[in-house]
Amino acid sequence: MESGKRTLRVVLSVVLVAATLVCGVYVYHYESNKQDEARIESAKKEKDEDDTKQESEEKETEDANTYDAENRDSEDSPDPSEPPAASDTDENESEPVTPPADADATASDAVLPELDFNEGTLLNLPVSGKILIPYSMDKTVYFSTLDSYRCNPAVMIEAAVDTPVTVVANSQVASVTEDAITGTTVTVDMGNGYQAVYGQLKDVNVEQGQTVESGTAIANINTPTKYFTKEGSNLYFALKKDGSPIDPSLYLPPEAE
Repeated sequence: MESGKRTLRVVLSVVLVAATLVCGVYVYHYESNKQDEARIESAKKEKDEDDTKQESEEKETEDANTYDAENRDSEDSPDPSEPPAASDTDENESEPVTPPADADATASDAVLPELDFNEGTLLNLPVSGKILIPYSMDKTVYFSTLDSYRCNPAVMIEAAVDTPVTVVANSQVASVTEDAITGTTVTVDMGNGYQAVYGQLKDVNVEQGQTVESGTAIANINTPTKYFTKEGSNLYFALKKDGSPIDPSLYLPPEAE
């Protein structure tokens, strides 16, 4: 009797364990299937969203292309209410084309004087007055203020302070400088290697590179520098040929000799 009960209990235990195992396996498979279904559903949903997005982008691109095409057609199509634009051929036939002139060259030819000083040119007077110290490079001359005899590469022409100084020939300003001996000094090119130098100046009204006609006032006479106080106010006037001094009195009118 007792043996039968034990056997029954063992059988029931085995059945219970088996039932539990079966239930566990069923639940495991059920949950696995459920997760798989969820993943499949999620993947399907994402695919649908991607398809929808792609269709939307394709439609936007198509609309944009259609819009551009319509605009091009609209731009290319003439407005019947407006007269047709003249063609290049019509314009060329109605208005002859004239080659543009060199405006700068024309202006230069019109306003800039020719620089062509030569040995046969007679200079205009830069100022009217007597020569206080003559040109002399082959022998010395006396300088009162310095109380010494020296060679002189220029002429000092007597002139009152504020007397206008004019260029002696057509010239282009080479430089405007300050010099201890000659004060404010203007050097000009006159063409063919000739230069004129004007010193003891003030109120200079020209600048480097400017071209002026013969007889144009470029400055006024200043008080003399300390090297010419006894000589009094004057114009320092020098001529050069290829950088070497030449005698200005050979080219000046008799009044300045």
